[in-house]
Amino acid sequence: MVWSQIDDVQALRLGIQSEINTYNFYKEALNEITDKDSKELLTTLAVHVKKRQKKLEEKYSRLSGNRLLYLNLGKKPLFFNFFSIDANDLDVLKTAIEHEKNSQIFYEKAAKRTLNVTGKIMLKKLAKEDQNQVDLLQIEYNVRSKLKHVRLNKNFRI
Repeated sequence: MVWSQIDDVQALRLGIQSEINTYNFYKEALNEITDKDSKELLTTLAVHVKKRQKKLEEKYSRLSGNRLLYLNLGKKPLFFNFFSIDANDLDVLKTAIEHEKNSQIFYEKAAKRTLNVTGKIMLKKLAKEDQNQVDLLQIEYNVRSKLKHVRLNKNFRI
């Protein structure tokens, strides 16, 4: 996507699309992941994303004076992350980390290109929230990869 400057309404529409994409990503990830704790984390993040989407939609309505029509949103997701056919839980978590990083980068770029100070603050806050989600996912990934390593070592005996 190429844009030099955007107004708050455009930023909100793009943000809403980003949140829809992220929610759909988490729904798909929940079908792939098997670990109970990781599934709980992804469920929590999906709920958080849905709440953010709702807040952005409310701000959009207040600012634009219009109700959001989903037909007005872009037809294509802003970024994609797919799972391979043989993806394991660590692959799913790694992909979730990449997805959140992409979302964070999107919000950071949008904040730089938004003219209104209030819009900049909102987008920077969303980028920070995405960074926090990256951190949570990274912790979960580290814990799961260490547990996998411990299990492999327990099974290896001479």
